[in-house]
Amino acid sequence: MVFIIDEGSSFKAPMSKVWQLVQSPQEHLHPSQINPQFSMDGEHPTVSFDVKMQDGKQAHNKIRMTLFPPVGFSLEYLEGPFAGSRSVNYYTPKGNETGVTVVGEFTSPMLSGEQLKQGVMMSLETAFKEDSENLKRM
Repeated sequence: MVFIIDEGSSFKAPMSKVWQLVQSPQEHLHPSQINPQFSMDGEHPTVSFDVKMQDGKQAHNKIRMTLFPPVGFSLEYLEGPFAGSRSVNYYTPKGNETGVTVVGEFTSPMLSGEQLKQGVMMSLETAFKEDSENLKRM
């Protein structure tokens, strides 16, 4: 299990636009997610998808979100390499930019220690880059 605080990144978009992206499945696309399937678990959006692992194999994931407009959202990793993990993404308005911070406790049935930390940080970096591109297209 590793505790992660990833802070200091900023989207080059105002908070209202970032939040619009979070709430728009049509705009909120992640090319790293293979065959994403969206559903609702009560009032919680849920996404199931596959990702390509470093070894080239695919791993199935399922994540449940809890939205806290316009502050951020929490993620519960139900299936996949980070199953059992929980994190919170929150936003800080900075004029025409939006600060993004991720705080979470991550665990894995497949990875441990430094591998887990590296996997989480790589995943966060990929999601940030993809969301940055999404914001440019909006």
